[in-house]
Amino acid sequence: MTEFYVIMLKRQDGKVYADLHKTDRVIYLTIEDAEDEFNNSEHYKEYCHIVKLIACLDDLKNEI
Repeated sequence: MTEFYVIMLKRQDGKVYADLHKTDRVIYLTIEDAEDEFNNSEHYKEYCHIVKLIACLDDLKNEI
């Protein structure tokens, strides 16, 4: 299992879904990298948030 982070457009209903097409098209491997990018842009602060996602490779999913 691998954790990664994306900066994603906020939904109006407040729910969080893995809508990857609503990201800035960048995957951040650490929360610090995502926060640095998020904090250095005024656009992100109003319309976006950081979302943690977890990936599981096909060959590893049987071990869970």
